[in-house]
Amino acid sequence: MQDKILLGFLMDGPKTGYEIKKHMEHSTDFFYNTSPGSIYPAFQKLEKEGMVVMDQSVEGGRLKNRYSITPIGKKAFNKWMGKKPALSKIRDEALLKIFFYSHFDREKRRDQMDKYRVDILGRVAELKELKKQLKKVENNPFKLKTLDFGIEYYSFLNEWIGRFAENLK
Repeated sequence: MQDKILLGFLMDGPKTGYEIKKHMEHSTDFFYNTSPGSIYPAFQKLEKEGMVVMDQSVEGGRLKNRYSITPIGKKAFNKWMGKKPALSKIRDEALLKIFFYSHFDREKRRDQMDKYRVDILGRVAELKELKKQLKKVENNPFKLKTLDFGIEYYSFLNEWIGRFAENLK
């Protein structure tokens, strides 16, 4: 999937690995991310497959590797986009802990869920602020809608955990 993320960001124009990581931090990171250390090996693989090309330039006395998508890369990206998305499994540590809560002290459960909700509300505020900032520079409704999803998802999670915490025994 990492190759698709990289190709998708390059569909908007050439970028360095650093620029892509920064774009991810302000867009896809809350629902799909990749580690900075894996970006460059992925670019090398894409380059070998003919999906990207790299240009080197010196900017501010530093060597910059800027990647561009090729027609082969665009074709591969569009082929992937044309396929129905796979249904993802939920992978949530909080749910895993809840599953095993019968083995954990009642007061500790409640305290843990209260602290978790604080983190959730922090994420909601973060996404709302990100949306506000992106609206100033981004006119792509699809990218903004993914932020709406995140805001609604974490708001639902907060409400669900709240109801759950109220009924902890």
